[in-house]
Amino acid sequence: MDKNFLSGNDIDFFVEIVKSAGDAAFRFQKNDMDIYRKDDRSIVTEADFQSQKFLIERIESRFNDFNFICEENLSETATLSDDKINVIIDPIDGTAMFSMHLPFWCVSVGIFAGITPAYGFVYSPGCDLMFHTDNESSYLNGRKLKVDRNTPIEKETNIFYSSEIKGVKINFPGKARNLGSTALHACLTTDNRRNRLIAFIGKSYLWDWAGAIPVVEKAGGRLRYLDGREIDYGRIASNGFELEDYAVVNNCDDFEIVKSIFQR
Repeated sequence: MDKNFLSGNDIDFFVEIVKSAGDAAFRFQKNDMDIYRKDDRSIVTEADFQSQKFLIERIESRFNDFNFICEENLSETATLSDDKINVIIDPIDGTAMFSMHLPFWCVSVGIFAGITPAYGFVYSPGCDLMFHTDNESSYLNGRKLKVDRNTPIEKETNIFYSSEIKGVKINFPGKARNLGSTALHACLTTDNRRNRLIAFIGKSYLWDWAGAIPVVEKAGGRLRYLDGREIDYGRIASNGFELEDYAVVNNCDDFEIVKSIFQR
């Protein structure tokens, strides 16, 4: 299946609706909100449901044959369809931060051609960051992104890690930070010429990653499991959309450098 199936107008459409969803959620966040718990005890808010509903309705109004995989109200029969365009939505990635009225969350939409990542749209209104891809490149607020593979490792160099990391020791002379959003963490590795960020380690589910994966790949970054294996998205779908192991986004030439930072 061709990975380059969206036109320039289509890409503009996705940027617009993801920004609209994020801006609406940002307005919602500025008020008091009720917090609910899902079966796994994770937090969800009405803004998650509103954002997801808005995105599905707008996409379906333009594309009537796309397959949707969404974090909220996930269907028991949901899967990555080999012969369809799959839209993977996390309406608010970082809901815990969102519920704390902190800015480190985003709206994430990843578009896969079958099981192959094709396009990504990740918007953090609280941080004023809009990441997206076209058929060839990645962009941040309209500026083309290209990772720097030669970021020096010293005391002001950064890595990100997710809160679910257990049993992994961090051996690093710089700063280790957790901002609370997988998609935002991953996308920020592509802007390392400015932020000195070389890697992010996390796990979680495919919808947490989907919007960021094309952004990382088209900016020249890399995503693989901590043991060096390539990511198999078909296997993730058959695993209830949960990643099989800790995954690492990085912009290093030598993956052994990354493995030496995160040790088991």
